[in-house]
Amino acid sequence: MNFSAPFWRIYHNNINGATVYFNGEMTLLSQDSIVIIPPNTAFSTKIGHQRGNLNENIIGRKIEKTDSLVDIKTQGKIDHLFIHFSLGFPLDFAQSGIYSLPCNSGIQHLIEEIQLACLNDTQFNLMECLKIKQLINSCLLSITEKIWQVKTIDSRIFAAMQHIEKNFHQGISNTELANTANMAVNSFSRLFKTSTGSSVQQYIAKTKIEVACNLMHHTDKTIDQIAYNCGFYDRHHFSKVFKRQMKVNPSYYMRNLITK
Repeated sequence: MNFSAPFWRIYHNNINGATVYFNGEMTLLSQDSIVIIPPNTAFSTKIGHQRGNLNENIIGRKIEKTDSLVDIKTQGKIDHLFIHFSLGFPLDFAQSGIYSLPCNSGIQHLIEEIQLACLNDTQFNLMECLKIKQLINSCLLSITEKIWQVKTIDSRIFAAMQHIEKNFHQGISNTELANTANMAVNSFSRLFKTSTGSSVQQYIAKTKIEVACNLMHHTDKTIDQIAYNCGFYDRHHFSKVFKRQMKVNPSYYMRNLITK
């Protein structure tokens, strides 16, 4: 099953055996490469032993200090480092795909430092946060420029988009946003759709579902709590909008979602 999420991902494994599939193409996660995936890229993953068996029911946990990569490998398990992040508009509008980059000595050193910080099981300090940002920047700068879909956008529409991001959990009308842009409602609505490709209310719903997906991936909140936090009337309304956007209902998404 293919899933997408509204944030960037970086993947790196020291042990072979995990594979990412996108548009029929396979990308192996290995020690020699690091993978970066733009937001809203629909892909699937498989995890299996080098003997060829696949784990249908995958159970993950945090790697601990007492773990050894050798022991993990002999047990048919696979290590997995993942980083989720957002760049914001317009840099989150990148061409979908799986981008595998060579893991040079500099990137490998950063990965080892970040892994060590994760093993310590403490809140990241300033230097550790800077190393994560350095790794992210190194990956982004290594991607071909062709993936970027950056375009100029009218400052009034940009202001309206910022207003939506800050107030998505509240009821936002076209009139309210048009006033923010200092425009007539009809003129604003036309310009908004031309600039974003979506109507105002479609964009607001999309923003809510993106936040909901983030909460599903990164919190332990229930579907009812997520629906409330994202400004939906109730779980039924949330499920209806979520399925229209993600093609599956939220309970299925959460049940089949592997933290990665």
